[in-house]
This record gives sequence, structure tokens and C-alpha cells, in this order.
Amino acid sequence: MNDVRNELKRMFTAYWEYLAVHTACKLDIFDLIQAKHNTYSDVLQKLSLNVDTAKLLISALVTQGYLQQNENKYYLTDKSVLLTERHPLSLKNACILWGMEHMDAWQNLEKTIRTGVPTFDNYFEYISTKPNKLRNYHRAMYEYAIEDYKNITKKIDFSSYKSIMDVGGGLGALIENIAKVYPNKQLHLFEKPEVIDLLSNSEKINQLQGDFFEDIPNVSDCIILSRVIHDWNDKYAVNILKNVFKALPVNGTLIVIENFADKMPDKASLLSLNMAVMCKSYERTKNDYLNLLQNTGFKWQSTKKLNNLQYIIIAKK
Repeated sequence: MNDVRNELKRMFTAYWEYLAVHTACKLDIFDLIQAKHNTYSDVLQKLSLNVDTAKLLISALVTQGYLQQNENKYYLTDKSVLLTERHPLSLKNACILWGMEHMDAWQNLEKTIRTGVPTFDNYFEYISTKPNKLRNYHRAMYEYAIEDYKNITKKIDFSSYKSIMDVGGGLGALIENIAKVYPNKQLHLFEKPEVIDLLSNSEKINQLQGDFFEDIPNVSDCIILSRVIHDWNDKYAVNILKNVFKALPVNGTLIVIENFADKMPDKASLLSLNMAVMCKSYERTKNDYLNLLQNTGFKWQSTKKLNNLQYIIIAKK
């Protein structure tokens, strides 16, 4: 019984460590130390921090293994180096993301459970008018995506398609991986204008602006929807899929990449709660996705596993 009590007590305050690291990321402390501003006085001077509370934060980062101290200087560890902006496998923006609106929404979980009403009427519309939040969200999703989609061309043979379009593809991690293997393909990234504005111009990938709720351009015989449908309830999901159907030629291919709730150990209960508080959606089962595809005119072709969480559905128009 004592072990269980201790486990519960640790769980109650687990967010202390996360929010300390979250704050360090927001303050760019790890980036400063990486740039050799790595004395306590350097950090204070660069950030204009309160002496007493800054000392407590730095001490917590040391004791939790995010910083090492040698005399009066601090150095990054294997954990904190992944929380710097320029690391190729950085998770800095992801760390910042989960401690902002998502944290606020979870604070309102009781209200959502009682009423079924999410914290945001439309989270994506909310961040679209706030450039810093929009940039943070898409950079965070990119940080996950570079790992999630690194083997995409080993799982899917794209050689038979003339043109491939990633619809709602964020900052383009998935389509970039396709471009590395198929540099001569016609490749398109379709996103809202404010997301396209976050990107640099690309010689390999055509950047198309629009809204998948309104119209999707007829430019590709293969369209990818990766981790898009789960953000929306059935009404909106059907709208997206109908527009994809219109955009594809006869015999065109739709590739859907999603988690399958029925394949996850906890049936995606916590992930679905997150969707519920953020945007009134949920993680679906394989059959849920197959039903959505069938109801919008698509014919299922095959299903395969992409990584530890995600599955690929291939369907035809």
C-alpha cells in the first residue's frame, strides 16, 4: 500500500518538473548556455531575471539532470541538448506547446466532461490569428513528424504516381522525405496561407495555399492526409474527405495516416480526452476510418503499420 501511495504522490506533482523545463525553453536558457553564456551571471544578465527565483530554477534543472555544473559554469546534458532550437532532433517547440493552451484546456477538463463542450470552439482558427502560437504549433508538429515519417518511402511505393500532394501537411516534413527519394516527382504541399507564410521557398515542393474545407486543387493522382482527420469530428471529417474525393482523378489514391485507437494499449483514452478538450474530436478505430472512407465514396485497398503508433490506409476513388 505504501508503494501505491508513493506512486500517487509522485504523480500529483509530476508537472513541477515539466513546467520548470517548459519555462527554461520559453526563456531560451538552454540555447543561451549552448551559446557559451553559461555562467549564472550570464543567464541573469541576458534575461533580466529575478535573482532568487532564477537560482531556484537553475538548481532544479541541475538536480533533474537537464544541466551539469562545473564550478561556476553550466553545461547541457543529453536531455537538454534536445531542447535547443537548432538541434536536428529538437523537441523545444513541443515542450513549449504542451504547457500553453493544451495545459489550460486540461485545467477545464471537468467542464468538458460535464458538458461535452471543448475549451476552444476551433483551436486551429484561434492560433491562425496569433503568429507566435501558430509558429510554435507547427514547429512542434514538425519536430514529431521528422521522426514519424522518416521511413515513409520504405512503407509506401510512390513510384507509380505522377504527382503527390500532402494536404494539411504543416511545415512539410512528410513531403520532404518523399522528395529525398523521388526528386523528379511533382510534389505539392497544400496548407492555409498563414502556414505557407512560415515556409521558405522550395525548388522541389510546390506550395499551394487554400482551405481543405472549401476546395482542394485537382493537381495530383495521390493525396496524403496525415494526422488531419483525427482533429475533426465526423461532420468536418466528411467535408474534408468529400473535397479530397473531388480533387482526385478516377482511380486516384488517398493515403490516410492515423493512430488506430483499437490498436493502442489504453484504447487512446488519454489522447481522445486531449482531443475532446481541444477540439471536440477523438482518436478513431480502424473501422471508424474505413466507415468514413466508404461513406465518402472511397474503396479501401490496404492497411499497414507505419511506426509504433500510426497506421497507413490506402484507398481508391
